[in-house]
Formats: sequence, C-alpha cells, structure tokens
Amino acid sequence: MKFKKIIMASVLLTSMVQADVGEVLFNTNCSSCHSEILGVDEINGKMTNIYNAPHVADVVKLLRDETKNEAEFVSFVKDYINMPSKRKSLYSKKAIKEFGLMPSLNGVLTDKESTQLAQYLYLYQDKNSTIASSKTTAINTKQELSLFSKHCASCHAEVLGVNEINGITTNIYGAPHVQEVVKTLKLHTNTKEEFVSFIKDYINMPSKRKSLYGKKAIKKFGLMPSLNGILTDKESTQLANDLYNKY
Repeated sequence: MKFKKIIMASVLLTSMVQADVGEVLFNTNCSSCHSEILGVDEINGKMTNIYNAPHVADVVKLLRDETKNEAEFVSFVKDYINMPSKRKSLYSKKAIKEFGLMPSLNGVLTDKESTQLAQYLYLYQDKNSTIASSKTTAINTKQELSLFSKHCASCHAEVLGVNEINGITTNIYGAPHVQEVVKTLKLHTNTKEEFVSFIKDYINMPSKRKSLYGKKAIKKFGLMPSLNGILTDKESTQLANDLYNKY
C-alpha cells in the first residue's frame, strides 16, 4: 500500500511539473493573442472583451468537442501550431479574416515542448476569465482597460518578442513591464496617495530626474511620451488607482 501511494504521488508530481512547463510555454508563445485583453467592445449595450485571436478557453472547448480523447486533441494541436492552415482551422472564414491565420511555431518549440503545451491546453481551466463570465469581467474592468490598454499596454504589457540568453527565456517589451514598475514604485512610496500622486505627476511630465530607472534603462527604452492633455485629472487618478490595486 505504501509503495502504491509513492507511485501515485510521483505521477501527481510529474503531472504538476508538466502543467507548470506547459503554462510557461503558453504564456511565452500564445497568451499575447489568446488571453491578454486588448480592450472592451460595447455593442447594443453588451460588453465583450477584445482579443487578438479567439480566447484560449473558447478554442479548448471547441477542440475538445471535435476530438474523441486527449491523444487526438494533443495530436491536432501539435500539427496545427507547426503548420497552421485555413483547411485545418476550427473557425470559419469570417473569423480567419478578422484575426488572420496564426503564425507557425515550427522551429520555435521542440517536439517535447509542443507536447507539453498541448497537454496543458487539454487540461486548461481559466479561473479568472471564463467565456461565461467574460461579460462580467468586461463590465468590471471597462474603465481600467479603456485607459491602461489604450495608453500604456502597448509598451508596458504587450509582448514584442522573446529573448533567450544562457538557456533563460524572457519576454521583450517596449518598456519595463507594468508589474515591475508598480512593484518598484510601491517600494519607493509610503502610501497609496503618494503612489497615485507620483503616477499622475510622472505620466503628465516624464523626466530623467523623476524616473525610477537608471540611465541604462532610459537609453534602452527611451523616456516615455507625456500624457498631458490626453487624460483628464479624473482619468489619470483612476488609472493610478487601478495600477495600485491590481498590481
């Protein structure tokens, strides 16, 4: 009985490790299109999140309905991400016209990595933003998305590429990532009010003197453009509060 428990624990640990690897692969290669919210669309009073491609939860649900088992699901994903085509697509011509055909990951992932990614997708459960709750999510985050996504995300959140040095893979952004910026600023401020005040002042009048980062970072990314006159005082306060509360 003890031996059986050890085997079961080993299998569970292996599954958890594979899931972690799969999640890293997804976040590095897929999330910028299939899960990161670009904005909110309002049509006839209904709010929906905007993505660069069908949401991962939608894709997984559709493919699981179209395949008989995990092996068939994994096989399809591996084949499609390496050689995407309109013929294989789960979606109609209209969707392909709207989103375009996804770029191939052939040569980007090893066979083992593509398997791990597919297995992760098969077991995927998005706890934060399911299809059923996407309308509620959109409503609750409309103000934040309409400000951060419109004015900040393209530099501070959207992945431009991937850099691999000494076997370590890191995402490339147009400016320091929003989570890093907020964490650094929270360490340099004593209260939420001080945090909000700094953000409002800096986004309106950016300067090297005020910057949280050194000359090397400014040389790499450049000094951010001013949002003075683009956001109202109320909007800049809302944006700063959202950043403090979310990150």
